[in-house]
Amino acid sequence: MAYGSCRGMRRYVNRVFELEKRLGGMSDSRVDPTVPLPPIMKTWIWAFMRRTASTEQIGNLLKDARWRKRVGLTDEDGGSPDTAARALDTLKLEEIQEQAVDLFLVARREGLLKDDGPFGHRGLIVDMNELFCSESIHCADCQVREKEVVRNGEKQKVKEYYHQAVALIWASGELPWVIGWEMLHPGEGELPAALRLLDRLLPRVRRSANWVMGDALYCCRPFYQLVHAHGLEGMAISSGVTEMDGDIELLMKTEPGRMTPAQVAVWEYESEAWVKDVKCKLRVIHCERRYAAKSYKHERRSLRLITTAPVEVLPAGQAWRVGRCRWWIENGTFNILTRDYQLTHNYRHTPTAIAVLLFLRSLAQCLVQLYRRFATARSQDAPKTGVEWFRLVLQDDWTRYLDTAWAEPAHLPALDGG
Repeated sequence: MAYGSCRGMRRYVNRVFELEKRLGGMSDSRVDPTVPLPPIMKTWIWAFMRRTASTEQIGNLLKDARWRKRVGLTDEDGGSPDTAARALDTLKLEEIQEQAVDLFLVARREGLLKDDGPFGHRGLIVDMNELFCSESIHCADCQVREKEVVRNGEKQKVKEYYHQAVALIWASGELPWVIGWEMLHPGEGELPAALRLLDRLLPRVRRSANWVMGDALYCCRPFYQLVHAHGLEGMAISSGVTEMDGDIELLMKTEPGRMTPAQVAVWEYESEAWVKDVKCKLRVIHCERRYAAKSYKHERRSLRLITTAPVEVLPAGQAWRVGRCRWWIENGTFNILTRDYQLTHNYRHTPTAIAVLLFLRSLAQCLVQLYRRFATARSQDAPKTGVEWFRLVLQDDWTRYLDTAWAEPAHLPALDGG
């Protein structure tokens, strides 16, 4: 097809990212495995790119004779849902984290993630997502809370188990890219895990970004201190309880705000309140919209940013757009992952497997969008919507791709897309 195919996508991701080679080359601590690791990892990533909804369906793919030929499995090799899931437990978390960063940097070097965001500067967003709520399925690393339920007409308190993970997201172009995940330990809050994630990733990606932004939870000294120490600018939505909030509110009472062309009133001042800890002044920027917003959009009335960024990085007039982009990126990224890539579905409940699957899900989302952009760039008859393109290319063409396995040589080189 002129606007893409499964064969074309496999060739594309292997040519640009060496994807299957990377995934298949990870350390495998299994002893006498019934299925080699490379076919298992190829099956998982392609299952996610095709939005496969369950572990059983992934196991069925691993047993499909056509797919087995595509990934080089022999009749002697095994294959089942349990095999595919258990293999994830044997991977090394450090290798997964390293591959996640490397693939992001490849996308940057290849010009696939451009600095074409709405504010002209390269930014990262950090936020947490909750996963796998269950009253029965749990592991030693689960978070636990009590909730009240009604059963047989009576209220009861039961334990609910869940996991949480913090993500660092590239937020400066049309394609948000999840660079890395960090799982929360039992009883741990979001901020310690986020600081751990930032301390691990910022040295690797600092040349690809100018600033890091978080919600009101990140409006604290440790966040600004860590980000600034790595040479980037920190931004956070104001928590409303700092000494700087009282100062900006006094300023708003004594001076009229400066009106921007976008019909947003802006107040700004520099504070030395946290200079001793952060090692730089903080700018407080308060914005209030003066234009009428449609009620169904539920658009907020005001926004307050506290940042280490100088005017050259963040002019006060852009604070409204920068602050609002956080919700667009976060909600868009997590909503798409939840709706299309089964973010909250528990394929395998062990900490290592969860981390691997988070990486594969978010990577699959990005690769599908990248290939769609590549395949449709010069096509005159490409489907207008992503939903229609996905159905025609990654669903309908998948059957044709598998059926032609019998007519082609086995073990085609990865670069050719098998």
